[in-house]
Amino acid sequence: MEENNQLSDQIVDNEILIKKPRAKKRKKTVKAKKHIKNVLNNETNSYSTDLKSDIAFSAKSSKPIRIYRKIAISFTILTALLVGVIFYFSLVKVIIVLIPNQENISDNLSIDVYDQEKNVTLGNDVAAGVVKQVEVTESKTYQATGKTILSQEVIGKVTIINDHNKSQPLTATTRLFSANNKLFRIKNTVNVPAGGRVEVDVYADESSKEMAVGPTKFTIPGLWAGLQDKIYGQSQTAMEYKEKVKITIEQKDIEQAANDLKLALVVKTKNQIDNDFKSYDQVIYEIDNNTLTQQVDSKVGEEKEQFNLTIKTMVTVVAFADEKIFELAKQKLVSSLADDKELINFNKKDVTYSLDNFDLNQGVATIKTSFIGKITLKKDAELIDKNKIFGLTNEQLSQYLNNIPEIAGYEIKFQPSFIKKVPNLIDRIKIEIKE
Repeated sequence: MEENNQLSDQIVDNEILIKKPRAKKRKKTVKAKKHIKNVLNNETNSYSTDLKSDIAFSAKSSKPIRIYRKIAISFTILTALLVGVIFYFSLVKVIIVLIPNQENISDNLSIDVYDQEKNVTLGNDVAAGVVKQVEVTESKTYQATGKTILSQEVIGKVTIINDHNKSQPLTATTRLFSANNKLFRIKNTVNVPAGGRVEVDVYADESSKEMAVGPTKFTIPGLWAGLQDKIYGQSQTAMEYKEKVKITIEQKDIEQAANDLKLALVVKTKNQIDNDFKSYDQVIYEIDNNTLTQQVDSKVGEEKEQFNLTIKTMVTVVAFADEKIFELAKQKLVSSLADDKELINFNKKDVTYSLDNFDLNQGVATIKTSFIGKITLKKDAELIDKNKIFGLTNEQLSQYLNNIPEIAGYEIKFQPSFIKKVPNLIDRIKIEIKE
């Protein structure tokens, strides 16, 4: 109980203690509320201020972000453009392969050839060789064609067959008719025994080539008709037409022979000169017609079947080595070329020589040399003006190239293949000249 009473007293005391502060607390609460309100107001104001500051800061901080975004986008675009430019400069190009025309160029020059035996000292623009005359002779036998017919005949042999039981005499000139009614006569009298046969000589009653009949059967019209099938003739070979003529030499025979022999003389001259001067590269010769003579061993009208004709002439010969002349000709061709052209083909077979004039006493001859070479564009020739083909399509570029006469053909390569126009940069246009 005491403990309870003490506890009660303690509780009472505590209650009193609690109540007292509560009474005081009410007064303080009003103040506290005011204080709290003030604090809250201050906090609110502070928060509002902070919020405004944050909003202001946020507004201020969002502005650089937009700038950074623009910068990033611009950088990306510039990077893409730069990559595109690098791609363009590194990959885009056009290659034009040109096949140039090859054209012939010709020229000529005159050069003196000196005979080495008569001229010891020679200059650089002359050639050493042989300048001389040689004699060439040619002979041949020809047939005379002048003919006078003294007589003509058609003769042959016929076998007379006697199948009769009696012999049959036949006198000279007995008529024989061939199967095609050509009349022949027996030359000599014969007697044909019964059951036998005799070969006789016969001749045509008319002497012409048409009477030369072939093997055939002959009837004897002078016999009784009943005997003609028992006594008849048979030839085994054709009749022969013969003429007895006189052959004489006519003027035309000599003229024709001379023309023929002159041709033969040309052939002999070439063979003789080529053989005698074969140690030289080039040999030019010319027949001197003023020295040509001919000799016939017979006269016109003379009765001869053949005659001999001989022709003699002097031939001017110029022989020389051709290496120096070939080099001089080549130099002349090259010196005449434009700067963008070059000589690609020139051989000794493209050089021809002809004799212009000569002086045998001085031992010098002037020869005319004609030559032809093949030229084309140099590999570094600037045939195309690149500035004129900027931006051209394949079709336009082809049309441009087709109008250049020095070009025989071409090939256009765009890289990459989807590029359809010529780049607008000189260093992206490559031109190759094909050999």
